[in-house]
Amino acid sequence: MSSAIPIPPLRVLVIGAGPMATQVHLPVLAGLRDRGLVDLALVCDLDRRRAAAAAATFGFGASTGDAGAALARDDIDAVHIYASAKLHYEYGMRALSQGKHLFVEKPVAPGAAQAQAMADLARARGLVAAGGHNRRFYPSLRATRARAGLAGWRQAEAVFHKPLAGQPPGFGATSWLGANGIHALDALLWMMGGPPDHLAAHASDETFSALMRWPGGAQAAFLCDNAAGCRREDYAFHAAGESCAVTETALTVQTDGQSLTTAFPGGMTSFALEHDAFLDAVRTGREPPHSLAALAPSLHLCDLIERGHIGAVPPILAAAATAPAPAERTILVDGHWGAALSPLLAGYRLTTPDDVTDTRPDVVAALLGRGSPPLAPDLLDRLPNLAVVGVAGLAVARFGADALLARGVALVNASDAHAESVAEFALGLAILGRRRAFQGDAVMRAGGWGVVPPPPGLRGLARRLKPTLTRLGLLPLAQKMKARLAGGGGRPPQARDLADATVGLVGWGANAHAFARRLTACGARVLVWSENAGGAAIRQAGAQPTALDQVLAADIVSLHRGLTPATRHTLGAAELARLRPGAVLINVARGGLIEPTALLDRLRRGDVFACLDTYEEEPLPPRHPLRRLRNVFLTPHIAGGSADMQAQAADEVVAKVARLLDGGATDILTPARLRSMT
Repeated sequence: MSSAIPIPPLRVLVIGAGPMATQVHLPVLAGLRDRGLVDLALVCDLDRRRAAAAAATFGFGASTGDAGAALARDDIDAVHIYASAKLHYEYGMRALSQGKHLFVEKPVAPGAAQAQAMADLARARGLVAAGGHNRRFYPSLRATRARAGLAGWRQAEAVFHKPLAGQPPGFGATSWLGANGIHALDALLWMMGGPPDHLAAHASDETFSALMRWPGGAQAAFLCDNAAGCRREDYAFHAAGESCAVTETALTVQTDGQSLTTAFPGGMTSFALEHDAFLDAVRTGREPPHSLAALAPSLHLCDLIERGHIGAVPPILAAAATAPAPAERTILVDGHWGAALSPLLAGYRLTTPDDVTDTRPDVVAALLGRGSPPLAPDLLDRLPNLAVVGVAGLAVARFGADALLARGVALVNASDAHAESVAEFALGLAILGRRRAFQGDAVMRAGGWGVVPPPPGLRGLARRLKPTLTRLGLLPLAQKMKARLAGGGGRPPQARDLADATVGLVGWGANAHAFARRLTACGARVLVWSENAGGAAIRQAGAQPTALDQVLAADIVSLHRGLTPATRHTLGAAELARLRPGAVLINVARGGLIEPTALLDRLRRGDVFACLDTYEEEPLPPRHPLRRLRNVFLTPHIAGGSADMQAQAADEVVAKVARLLDGGATDILTPARLRSMT
């Protein structure tokens, strides 16, 4: 009596433990593990906490942040990667070159040439390489494809819309078509038996459309709108006397006026089927329906549609099918960096500080994100060749900046990204403050009209009674009383333009430079007082170096200094007294630059307006007197905190680190600059 030889489970490495992995793919893999088909050996993520959580939740043998070491393990049979297009390609090629089967999420690669290169390498090594295009496994679409048989469909329509207007595309894709709409595009090509030979496409920001024609005369229309009002994905296929309308969970067939609808399972069904097909391909050696070779034409068509191609569909450009050489240099990564790491993937191995347990001469740089701790002294002792540290922020004091410079390590930060974001915010405050828009908003919310709040007491009563006083002939007497009560004061400040205004900047650095560039473009005259910057640099930016008293006499006064013991309370009572009536005071630097009691006293006079984003005590206490002043616009330290700025900061720091490692020059922090920074 014979018995089947048991097949050992496939030992799996998963790279990427983000939402797509944990919510979709890892539950499926855990189910395959429970069926004895896979062994979840290792999960890897540069966010070690995320990797550890995934390991505990789904029962992995271990977790790590070092993908390079994980890919080199001899006991790994298959690698699943759930990350960005660039990482799918770079780590996918490394996995295949190490003899591992490969499954990557979509987008499977940055472009068709890279997808084809992975497919060619897999074929040359006798490996399976597949991608996460689960529409090929919708039971409803499979039933529709089987219904067509060899005759196929003569006409088809595919629609894929999402209500994500204004959001940047994810997964490292260049557009939302590559990030999401490619699902429907790939399903269309699979249903029609392959790519078309002619394409007429139109692309505009978030909307894409295409008409396609196949060699036998079949035609199809494709629509993708990321700015739609709802999510919609459906398909239609037509042959002589027959039409099929398809969604994920239903197939409606119409023939000769008769309609029949069949329900199909949805949800996780197609994801489970695509993983089953991948395993089956590994066991049997047969190419799966979602092989990278089968998916490459969809990426090619996606690229053509993004470019608005009209005409014959050209072949996919050839790409080298050889894997990149193993990276000999390593970069430590801590914190969230996302797609900013993509430029480093081809030339460097990425790992985390927690993965450094021995001396590591291969580590040449470190990237520290928001919330990252400083590199501990004992860790630095294990990094003899550490050359540069990049911080995805502006302030670097808490990262042990002096100690790093003392070790000869170059230090870079995100000065440009912060400067541009802060300058944009300051420009908005300058324009609205000069126009008295903030006072106008307060008046409007109180039921009034104009930019001057109703005066209190008898003066307010007189203003409200002005029509009655005029009718009774008592207005001249009321005006005399008003002048006497005001002590002979002048008219309230008027709304003015930023053009031709004089703006005084206290301090000079990246933020002030970016602000000055915007101000001069608006036609303002910019004066700068700085104890550190040279006059030539200030003049080159279109500004004029001058004394502090002249800066304080400007129409708008804006602070741009770092907070150090020497700069604390730069503006005290004497300096604030120099502000002219009607001036706008802006602080988007540090609250401690202004003496708080003197600031309150000056603002209580009511003849200047302040736009404050930073405070000596943060958060600002709920009952702080500033909250009760009508001539103050308060924001909660948000000048440099936008999501766009955070992404740009990561890109900037990665680019600076890469430039230094390649032997180039970039803006680095010196001991002198550190002394002037917060």
